[in-house]
Amino acid sequence: MISAPLPDNEQERIDKLKELDILDTLEEQAYDDLTLLAAQICNTPIALVSLIDSDRQWFKSHHGLAARETPREFAFCAHAILGDDVLVVEDADKDQRFHDNPLSVNDPHVKFYAGAPLILENNLHLGTLCVIDSVARTLTDEQKSALEALARQVVSQLQLRLKIKELKHIDHVKDEFLAMVSHELRTPLTSITGSLSLLMHKKNEMPETMETMVDIAHRNSFRLLGIVNDILDLAKLEAGKLKLDNKNLDLAALLQQAIELYENYCKQCECHILFENRGDSEPISVQADEQRLLQVLGNLISNAAKFTTRGDTIKITLEKQQHMACIKVTDHGPGLTQQQQKDLFEKFKQLHSNSNEKLPGTGLGLNICKNIIELHHGSISCESVPGQYTSFSITLPLDNTENKGNDDASSSLSPAS
Repeated sequence: MISAPLPDNEQERIDKLKELDILDTLEEQAYDDLTLLAAQICNTPIALVSLIDSDRQWFKSHHGLAARETPREFAFCAHAILGDDVLVVEDADKDQRFHDNPLSVNDPHVKFYAGAPLILENNLHLGTLCVIDSVARTLTDEQKSALEALARQVVSQLQLRLKIKELKHIDHVKDEFLAMVSHELRTPLTSITGSLSLLMHKKNEMPETMETMVDIAHRNSFRLLGIVNDILDLAKLEAGKLKLDNKNLDLAALLQQAIELYENYCKQCECHILFENRGDSEPISVQADEQRLLQVLGNLISNAAKFTTRGDTIKITLEKQQHMACIKVTDHGPGLTQQQQKDLFEKFKQLHSNSNEKLPGTGLGLNICKNIIELHHGSISCESVPGQYTSFSITLPLDNTENKGNDDASSSLSPAS
C-alpha cells in the first residue's frame, strides 16, 4: 500500500475545513441527494462526500456505507485530491497503491473507485465526491461527466455554507453595533434632553439671551433624539430584531393616553383633538405591544398636528369592523395627491417639505409605523383629498379571547342540528 503525500497547500486546506465548520456535523439532505444521484448514475452501491482532514477522511454523506470516517492513510480520496481530474481506479487489485489497502482487503472491499475532487477557490482540494464498488469496472464518459457535474454541486453547497457563516457574522456585528449605538447615543441624548427640560421650567429665572439659547438647545436635542430612535428602530425592523411585548390592551384607553401625551405638541401647532369612540358598550381590545402602538399613534397625531390648518380639530375615531379594530386619524391640511399617497410609506420620504414649517421630521416615521402595524398582523392605509382632508386608518385583529367569546355566544344561540 502506498499512502498519498500531502498537498503543497495542506495547511491552507485544513484551515478552510475549519472555517467551514463542517466536520462531525449531522447529515444534510442536500448532500445525501447528490450521493444518491451519483450512485444511481454510476450504478454503484456506494457514493460518498469525503472530506480529507489532517488524519482521517470524514464522510459528510455516506450512501450505502455505515462508516462515517476512516484513517487518512487508507483513503483513496487522499490520492484523488492531488489532481484536478476524476481519479478512476478500475481494479484496486491491479494497482500497487491499493492492492493491499485495508479498505480493499477488508470491508467494504473496494475494487472500483472513482473520485471527483471538490475544488474551492485558491485551488483548495478539500475532498471528493466518489463512487465505490466491490467489483472491478469502469466509467463511461457520460458517467464521468455527470460525476464531475455533481461534484460541482457539492462545491456549491460548501460555498453556500461559507456565505451563510459570513452573513451570520455580519448580522452578529450589526447587532453589537446597534447595541453600542443604543447605549452610546441614546443614553447621553436622553440625559441632555432631560436636563434641558428641567431648565425649561426655570426660564423665568434666566436672562432673555440664555432663555433663547436653552429653548433652541431643547428643541434640537429632542429632534436629534427622535432621529436616532427612528434610525435604530428601522435597523431593528429590517434585521427582524424588533421584539413585541404583546398583552391585552383596551384601545379606547390607549388612545386617551396617546392624546394626553401629545396634547402639548398639538397646542404648539395651534390645533385641537376630538376623540370619538364608536364602539359598543364592550371594550375594543387587541393583543399588542403598548409602547409600540403608542409610538405609531404618536406619529400619526404629530403628523396631523404638523399638517393641519391652524385652529383646526384633529378627529380620532375608534370602531369595530367585523373581527378587526379600526382607528382613524383625520386632519384638514393640504391633503395628498395620488402619487404622494403611493410614496407615503417609503423610507426617507418627507412630503410637503415646503409647507411643513411647524416642526420638521425624519422621513422615517410612517415607514416604521407600517412595519410595526404589520408585525401586529394589521394594516395601515391613507385616504386623502387635496385641499380638504387626510385620513390614516389602522386595522388590528381583535383580541382572540374576545373573538372566541363572541363565537361561543353565537354558537350557543344557533339552533341544534
